[in-house]
Amino acid sequence: MKSPPLVTGLAGLVLAFAAISGDAASGPRQATTLDPGAYQSFVGNWAPADAPLCAALRSQADWAGVLHPAAVMGGNKAFSPPVDFWNTKAVLLVARVIDAGDTAKVFHLTHLQRSHDAIDLDYAFAAPPHASSTMKWYLAVAVAKPLPPTLRFREDGHIVCTLRPDAGAWVVPPLGH
Repeated sequence: MKSPPLVTGLAGLVLAFAAISGDAASGPRQATTLDPGAYQSFVGNWAPADAPLCAALRSQADWAGVLHPAAVMGGNKAFSPPVDFWNTKAVLLVARVIDAGDTAKVFHLTHLQRSHDAIDLDYAFAAPPHASSTMKWYLAVAVAKPLPPTLRFREDGHIVCTLRPDAGAWVVPPLGH
């Protein structure tokens, strides 16, 4: 027996709503990518520079511990997300030293899987062509608080960092070199 079109349509709407409501493990409401160009800041130094830097930023103080104010002429952008942002969100950040050039396709968030004990952030990394200078560029993903105990960053399918913020491991490798 064939279902009436209204019942079939309602069932489809229910399934569609479940997919976008954030109940799905990788639903679109679960994470928001922040635009690095929206902030007047740059990532501090780390070593080794050929490895990615991964950080779990839970506050404006954490942001300021990893990113620094950028002095630019004629710019008037925010240094970081606003104070009230940090009440409900944290930022998972991965940075790399890259050849200077077009940054539009350097990082691409491919998947975010969240459970009660872990977040797996999967992203694609495409280095720009060789240039005469380098720069630091990052992918910043806003996620809901509280953070689970384990945060894994996967670049092109390979785990490059594992953070445990509650155990004090909120940035890898250490900054300031």
